[in-house]
Amino acid sequence: MPSLLSLQAIDWPDISARGIVIAVTWLVVWLLVRYLGRWLARFFERVADQTTDRTGLHVVRSLLNAAVIMIGVLITLAVLGLTTAVTSMLTAAGVAGIIIGFAVKDVAANLISGMLLLADRPFSLGDIVATGGVQGTVEKIALRSTRIRSVDGPMVTVPNSIIAANAITNFTTNPARRFEITWTLPLDADVEAATRILLQVAAAEPRLLSDAQPQVLIGDIRNGSFDLRLICQAPNEVWAAAQSDLKQALVAHARERNLPAGLPAQVMYTAPVGTG
Repeated sequence: MPSLLSLQAIDWPDISARGIVIAVTWLVVWLLVRYLGRWLARFFERVADQTTDRTGLHVVRSLLNAAVIMIGVLITLAVLGLTTAVTSMLTAAGVAGIIIGFAVKDVAANLISGMLLLADRPFSLGDIVATGGVQGTVEKIALRSTRIRSVDGPMVTVPNSIIAANAITNFTTNPARRFEITWTLPLDADVEAATRILLQVAAAEPRLLSDAQPQVLIGDIRNGSFDLRLICQAPNEVWAAAQSDLKQALVAHARERNLPAGLPAQVMYTAPVGTG
């Protein structure tokens, strides 16, 4: 049995203060783990229509919980006066963190970018986008990468860090899409007649938007030719087909009127005539 003197030698106020700090620390840890989990659960529900990467989201949740608990352990050891153990753990954690950081810096960048993309929602599943040099339909949004079905057909996996660092064009958010058809003509061609042909071709295409009238503008002017630009707008789902059909109609009209359907630029170099 401990003697009365040994009990009196104990610094009870100091023990009480440390106990209160430890209790408050783990109360905060418990609250953070609990409410952080609820916040992440709401975040998962919010992005449910954007990603099927449930495993990645739950891994992030587990890592955050582990980080909070580890901080609580370090604070507890420091309060108990186990500074040597705390220093050793911090040193080991620092060295390990540097090594792991260099090894997974790209993965971490992709994960953070994925969370930001899911929160910001610049696009959703099924949207037609252009980003990172890729254009196509978004088929999967994960924390590390986004999969886009390109216009040519192949599936392209783009790291989220590349998407976050580049401009994102979302064609789905705008129901209409603008396109141009360039007709190259010789300098002596009748500009007014060519303009009428372009406008007639556009007027005969029913898929163009009625509230965006086609325009014909003069483009580049070269030594022997110039460009006429037909500017139109069509719905996203038919803009490619409408553009192709307009080109076919323009070629047909040009042939009927014996006009050049296109005049590629050509430069010819001749050697100077020798003097003897």
